[in-house]
Amino acid sequence: MLRNMTIHFICRGNVLRSLIAETYLKSLSLPDIAVLSSGTVADDYRVSNIALGYRDNTRQLLARHGLATYTKQAAEQLTQARLNNTQLVICANQIAFDEAQAIVKLPANTIVWDIMDIGEGTRIANSAAARHAYEEEIYTEITAKVDGLVAELGVS
Repeated sequence: MLRNMTIHFICRGNVLRSLIAETYLKSLSLPDIAVLSSGTVADDYRVSNIALGYRDNTRQLLARHGLATYTKQAAEQLTQARLNNTQLVICANQIAFDEAQAIVKLPANTIVWDIMDIGEGTRIANSAAARHAYEEEIYTEITAKVDGLVAELGVS
């Protein structure tokens, strides 16, 4: 079992995918595992993500799944300082990985998942109901990936 490991999840805005991953992994209360998340463009879209209710939507999603107490209060911008002393970095998808590489030095063992954000590829939400359905779909994808990661790392 690995000890004293910090896992850092990265997406674009730090309001959906990386936030779900961080919150879910924290909820597992694994000993000696620290978890954080950030976004490659969190500062750029902070105001619009709040105004459009995206952060609140994710908080409601996490609350529906019993994870409200593990959710951090604000999106955080990816910086090298936040990334330093991290043993494992996971990017939500190739877009997040490419953006991250442009602003920080990622470790060689960075993992890139394949989780599309809402507004990417086929995940175009034309209504609140569609957005809600995509949020649930993304939650399911991420929790499955985190469960797989925990099993692969042998942490419990």
